[in-house]
Amino acid sequence: KTRSLKKVEKELDDAWSELVKLRAGNQCEICHKPTQLNSHHIFSRAKKSVRWDAKNGVCLCVGHHIGNVFSAHKTSFEFSMWLLSLKGKTFMDELAWKSGQTSHLSLFEKELLLNELKEEIKKIKLNLL
Repeated sequence: KTRSLKKVEKELDDAWSELVKLRAGNQCEICHKPTQLNSHHIFSRAKKSVRWDAKNGVCLCVGHHIGNVFSAHKTSFEFSMWLLSLKGKTFMDELAWKSGQTSHLSLFEKELLLNELKEEIKKIKLNLL
């Protein structure tokens, strides 16, 4: 049975978020807090070319995601500078280039991508055991 496009995209969003958190060891990449975690898109989730690319995500606690002192959404310039120092210029340039590409994945291609994300999640979880 074929799943609907909306259902597959929701599953992709959930898998992407889980993978970003797992890759960060389930802790904020700034303060290392292990609770109230969010997966933050470096380049907007509206950019379909990188929406489900785990490289386009960082794991942040709520405070560093949407808080006031130092956060991705409230102090975006400072956050961008921190991100550049963490990831490096080449990484950020390549991600920026990819984010500028157009992407029109079919339902089948999205299902394949979902399977890839789930496989990576499974591998990371097996390594944690």
